[in-house]
Amino acid sequence: MIIKKKRIKKTFVLCLFCVLFCCDVDRDCFTIIQKTVSNGQFLFIGTFEDNQNTSDEDPTIGFADVNLEVSQDVYNAYELGDRYCYQ
Repeated sequence: MIIKKKRIKKTFVLCLFCVLFCCDVDRDCFTIIQKTVSNGQFLFIGTFEDNQNTSDEDPTIGFADVNLEVSQDVYNAYELGDRYCYQ
């Protein structure tokens, strides 16, 4: 009986650990490279790679991977260069 309780506790702790620390794997995060308001929509334009910056010499550098509509509150809470994660 005691052995079963210990196994249950270990299993519970392991499951709790996985839930708390592994959930971020399912999230998508990107770096905001531009913020735009168009037709009343608040948009984040971003890239998944942190090292991309826009450049006059090479316009393909910094090409956006994400165009995401967000609420006005979220739009106002983030700045260019911030990481934004969504599910």
